[in-house]
Amino acid sequence: MSSDTVDHAPRSIPVSVITGFLGSGKTTLLARLLADARMAKAAVIINEFGEVGLDHRLVTTPREDVVLLSSGCLCCSLRGDLVNTLASLYGERARGEIPGFDRVLVETTGLADPAPVLLTVTADEQLAQLFHVERVITTVDAVHGLGQLDSQPESVKQACVADVILLTKTDIADADMLAALRARLQRLNPIALCRDVVQGEIDPDWLFNFTAPGAARTREFHGLVEQVERDHDHAHDHRDHASHAGIRSFAVIRDQPVTIAGLELWMDMLGEVRGPSLLRIKGIVNVGGRPIVIQGVQHMFHPLSELPDWPDDDRRSRIVFITRDVAREQIERTLDALSLDIAPRAQGIDPEAFRQFVAAASKFR
Repeated sequence: MSSDTVDHAPRSIPVSVITGFLGSGKTTLLARLLADARMAKAAVIINEFGEVGLDHRLVTTPREDVVLLSSGCLCCSLRGDLVNTLASLYGERARGEIPGFDRVLVETTGLADPAPVLLTVTADEQLAQLFHVERVITTVDAVHGLGQLDSQPESVKQACVADVILLTKTDIADADMLAALRARLQRLNPIALCRDVVQGEIDPDWLFNFTAPGAARTREFHGLVEQVERDHDHAHDHRDHASHAGIRSFAVIRDQPVTIAGLELWMDMLGEVRGPSLLRIKGIVNVGGRPIVIQGVQHMFHPLSELPDWPDDDRRSRIVFITRDVAREQIERTLDALSLDIAPRAQGIDPEAFRQFVAAASKFR
C-alpha cells in the first residue's frame, strides 16, 4: 500500500461543520468556543454576522467581509460560494494579508443539509489539497428535539451525518423526554459521540482532540467496535435498527482481509450507485493486516487513514452504515468486491475493473 493511498498525517487545514436545527444552540456554542483562548487561531465562516451574535467582539475589519474578533479568531460572512470563500481565505493567509489560522469552523443555517458543505470541501480538487473535513458537530435541542425529528427531515439528516451530537438545554428538559431523545438519537446514529452541553459550555480539547489526537481516535474506535459487535449480534434475527422514514443503522462484518484495490473499487461503487442514500459510513477495515479507517457521507469518502494499532485483538473488518432505504442484505451482497485484485485507480478505471464494478453494482438490486 503506497503512502499516497493511506493518509497518515494530513497537513491540510481541518474544517469542522457546526450544524443543528433552528434554536438548537449553535450560536451559544460558537460564541463560547470563540471566547476560549485555545480557539484564537480559528477562522469561522457563517451565513450572516447577525446570526452568531458576536458583534460585541468585533475589533478590526481586515477586509469588507472578514472581521477580526477580540479573541484573535477570524470571522467571515459566507455570501457566495464556499469554494471561493475558502480559497480566498487560504490565499490571504499565505500572503500575510490576514492573521494565520489553523482550523476552520463552518456554521450552517438551521434548515441546512450539511452534506453539501462536506462534499464541497472534498470534491474540489484544489480545495482538497488545502483543507480536509475534520468532523461534523450537530446541536440537538433536548426540549424540542423529539418533535423536530418527527416533523423536520433536516433535523434527521443533521443527526445522521454527525460525528459529535451535543444535547443542549438538558438542564430544563423533562427527564423522560430526554431519555427518549437519547434513545432515538442512538438508533439514528450509533456512530456519533454524544454529550450534554449547557449554555454552550464544552472543552474544546474534547471537541477537537487538540491534545492527543492519536489516543483520542483509538478510544473513539474502541467504542465503535463495541457498538458494531452489539449490532452484529442483533443481525442474526434479521432485524435492523430502523428508526425513522426508512433510515436504518446496521453493521457489516467481513472475516477475510481485503485488498486496497478492492476497497477503492467498492467505495467508488457505493458512492456511484447509492451515494444519496448512504447518510454515514464509518469503520475499520483490515487491508493486508493493517487497520485502515474509512469514513463517508453520501458520495464523499474521506482519505483513507491508518490507526496506530488495532483497538483490540479482533482483526475483522467492521463497518457501520446509516442509510435511507438501503438494507443490510444489499450491502452484504457487494462485499466480495473488497477482495478484488485489480490495478488501482490511475487515470480512470480500466475495462476489467469496469466489468467488475458493474457486476458488484448489480448486486444492489
